Amino acid sequence: MAHNEPVPVEFLAPNSDAVVVEMCGDAQYVHRLEELGIRCGCKLRMLSPGEPCLLAIEGKKMCLRLSKSADILVQPLGS
Repeated sequence: MAHNEPVPVEFLAPNSDAVVVEMCGDAQYVHRLEELGIRCGCKLRMLSPGEPCLLAIEGKKMCLRLSKSADILVQPLGS
């Protein structure tokens, strides 16, 4: 997946790498994501998309139920 524009994290294909470029929406939910290690600038890998999705962030696997109250926008990295 090669994009110039950021995309929502849920659009990533399995085993795709990306960098978080923006998080917006409900302040409490965004704060919770930051507590879990999901911040602007962090690299992540989509292991298994869906609801919930499975992400790898800084070497840790995380199961995440995405919320309609906040968006995680990422810049996909080339393979």
